[in-house]
Amino acid sequence: MQTYDVTLIALDIRKWDLENLRLYLTTYVVLDDEEKVHQLELAITQPPEMVEEFLGKVRVGCEQKMRKELGPEAEFQIVLANETFLRQKLYNYFKRILMELNNPKRRKGQPKMIFTTHMDVYNENQDISFLPLVIQFFVVLNWARKYYDKEDYQRAVEPLRKLIQIKPDFGLSYKWLARSLKKIRKYDEAVKYYEKYAEVEGSLEAKLDLAQSYRKGKMFEKAEAIYQEILQEDPQNKEARIGMAQIRYAQNNPEFMKMLEELYQEDPEWLKKWLREEFNFRIYVPQKTPLQPIQASRYLGYEKVFEMTQRAFRNEIPSHFNPTLAKMSFYKEELDNWAMVMNHFQVFPEPIQLHPETLPLDELKPVEVEPDEEDQSTEATEVPEKKVAEPPAKPTGKRSTRVEEILKKLRAARAAKESGKSEMAALVEQDAIRARKLAAGESVEEVQPVKRRRGRPPKVKTEEAATAPMEGEAETTPKRKRGRPPKVKTEEAEATSEETPKRRRGRPPKVKTEEAVAAPAEGEVETPPKRKRGRPPKVKTEEAEAAAEAPKKRRGRPPKQKSEAEASNSDNGKLQEEDAPAKRRGRPAKVSGDNSENSTVGMDIPGEEEFLMKTKE
Repeated sequence: MQTYDVTLIALDIRKWDLENLRLYLTTYVVLDDEEKVHQLELAITQPPEMVEEFLGKVRVGCEQKMRKELGPEAEFQIVLANETFLRQKLYNYFKRILMELNNPKRRKGQPKMIFTTHMDVYNENQDISFLPLVIQFFVVLNWARKYYDKEDYQRAVEPLRKLIQIKPDFGLSYKWLARSLKKIRKYDEAVKYYEKYAEVEGSLEAKLDLAQSYRKGKMFEKAEAIYQEILQEDPQNKEARIGMAQIRYAQNNPEFMKMLEELYQEDPEWLKKWLREEFNFRIYVPQKTPLQPIQASRYLGYEKVFEMTQRAFRNEIPSHFNPTLAKMSFYKEELDNWAMVMNHFQVFPEPIQLHPETLPLDELKPVEVEPDEEDQSTEATEVPEKKVAEPPAKPTGKRSTRVEEILKKLRAARAAKESGKSEMAALVEQDAIRARKLAAGESVEEVQPVKRRRGRPPKVKTEEAATAPMEGEAETTPKRKRGRPPKVKTEEAEATSEETPKRRRGRPPKVKTEEAVAAPAEGEVETPPKRKRGRPPKVKTEEAEAAAEAPKKRRGRPPKQKSEAEASNSDNGKLQEEDAPAKRRGRPAKVSGDNSENSTVGMDIPGEEEFLMKTKE
């Protein structure tokens, strides 16, 4: 039986249904060295159950794919690669999804959301060199496709470069890399990869992409050569024909109109769509008449500049955007030709109206346009990062900080005190010395500004100011510490404190001498001894002791005193009771019938004495 290994590469959550607790997934697996895509439906339960259901459906999907290729009677086995690692990865992923759905910090009224909609089995920061080369290729392809589909072209570049290293003959990687580089405005490098894409792929689409990159890079001769090559093989190719018309338009050659007329007669709807979405209405000539955004909006009949700039960013109006300066510019010649073409082929339901009366035509003059001022395309979605300018050097005449002013005054005060001059004169003298040194080119000590801490700044004092007060100022007493001031002890107090022991806390114990213990003081009443706690012992008298020796009276009712006749009768009764057999406990036995002839009560039973003698023995 043949065995096929299945390697899960990634999965995406397309949508979720919380009412029915269902997830709809797209999975990417490698089966028989080919990438397969499966659409799955999964129930939202506990993570272990979701893992088992997911892996079961992946196996079933792979079996169905293989049966279509091998036939319904083929025998084979599907084995999941790295199943232990895969189970742990899926468990953590489904657990995270449940935590996002049951987020306790969700605001009131906010719907339940799943934010982690993509899972890579092998992350980008993970070493995948242990995997087979085929699996490595599909893993890196998944990384690049994830960023490329999300239009994150900056992050897609690095995986695409790695993809080309793993498999140099894969043409799609060159195409994606070239387009990503073009989107981040690296046109020269993008053209090189377009050339490599056309060389590796060799398809019509690759040639058209290369010609378009040449045309947008203003390499019109190379672009025209590729279009001519395509037209020799297929004279009716519309994209090559409109590409030739695009080159004529960019060069401001009137022949472009004739080419567009031929295409309009063959398929007017196709041409209108191309002019509306793909056609580039920029004219590359040495001189053009620039218009400010407010002038262009008035010229096109817009009340607000914002409405026009919105369309310009969507490439619906010809414009040039410089991302470095964040500046958008317009040219009158491009707007005129764009309005003429759109109105001629009735691309929009309403014709475009131009308003030349709003422009000061006398003041507008054509100017020379440098190639660097025009951007290649406004299709880029990302603006390159601005370089952080280094802080300029501190100029000589820059205003000093507060710390510098304080230090300057303190130095002037010290110099004035030493020389006997006034503080203002010392300041003037310091400034003059500083200016003289700067003029001579000597280095002057610059006081670096210190970051001020939060709160009230500490007072800055020099050594002399700390030791002696300023002139006219009173001596300041040291600040008193918080709390009760310590007691100052004299010599007598110290002597007495050393002689007398410290008194303990609480009530002091009473000190009694031997005489005080033996006899009370004069005028005091003799105090009786303290009574012990508890009940005092009973003092027994002679009568009580005699009564205690007498026999104790029993508790309960006293026995009745019987007469002599009753006593004799009772003695006879006791004898009779001793002779009589012991009475058994419980209910007496039933006597069947009366004293009839058949009754055995009171009769002598033969052999009874012998039976009793045997039992006694």
